[in-house]
Amino acid sequence: MSHKYTMGQLVHAAAAHFADRTSGTYEVVRLMPENSSGELGYRIKDTASGAQRAVGESEIRPTQMTQGVFASIQDNR
Repeated sequence: MSHKYTMGQLVHAAAAHFADRTSGTYEVVRLMPENSSGELGYRIKDTASGAQRAVGESEIRPTQMTQGVFASIQDNR
């Protein structure tokens, strides 16, 4: 089984799992092995606060924003 997301890719937390954090953007910082139920995992970092968390593939979804666009927005703040 291969990972759906790649290192550096920007993702959002899926609403069902992180109802209080759905508007945040996260960056995939590490690909992790399957958990006990066979789901692939990721280490993600909140792009605003820098906080990291481990999540399963079903807990995140892709953003439409690319890393280059995000970096440009951050530079203009």
